[in-house]
Amino acid sequence: MSEIQLVTLKFDIEDDLSIRYGHKLRGFFANNFKEILFHNHYQDGTLRYGYPLIQYKIIDNKPFILGLNEGGDLIKEHFLDIDKLVLGDKEYISPCSKLSVNKETLIINKDYDMPIYKYIFITPWLGLNQENYDIYKEKYINACNKEKTQFFKSIITGNILSFAKGIGWWIEEKITVVPSLSEISVKFKNKDMIGFTGYFFSNIYLPEYIGIGKSISRGFGTLIRETVI
Repeated sequence: MSEIQLVTLKFDIEDDLSIRYGHKLRGFFANNFKEILFHNHYQDGTLRYGYPLIQYKIIDNKPFILGLNEGGDLIKEHFLDIDKLVLGDKEYISPCSKLSVNKETLIINKDYDMPIYKYIFITPWLGLNQENYDIYKEKYINACNKEKTQFFKSIITGNILSFAKGIGWWIEEKITVVPSLSEISVKFKNKDMIGFTGYFFSNIYLPEYIGIGKSISRGFGTLIRETVI
């Protein structure tokens, strides 16, 4: 069990934006705020490795920022300083924004035999790093659904444990994951990559709008939750 602070900052602007603007949103904040959690780069150019506590997303075609724990504290501290947004060649003066602050208790639910939480990827999940990409291409890309499911189950469980470690949650219970995913092509940094859409069931209660997988600070792998009883 772990308690987490969730801070969301939503902007209501006149344009509808594509998911690629998550990268531009991150760039704007990285250029305007010096604290490392905004950009995960130390002053000497090295990277802060670990789960990103500030994530930049495009949700319902609008800019959306999620802050977890101390990342949320930084958003609360600075959101009144944002008098404009510059996203690529688009500039928005005094954008309308809404700040929300919540706390949630995260648990492993052992009251049911079947996992009761359903998590839907509302942005593509980039679950394949270089190592498991090679494994996927060699063994699983043409495999049956049962074999693919086992492969994805292991990766998603690892993603969840990375999130838990990033917020200081030590999980001792068994995590159950039952995925149902479809492969899609994703353009990332002008390269074609394999991504996935779909959903998974789990026995772990996770916050909505967190990301799992690769490039979550830019909005990939974002989850929303349904409870199935």
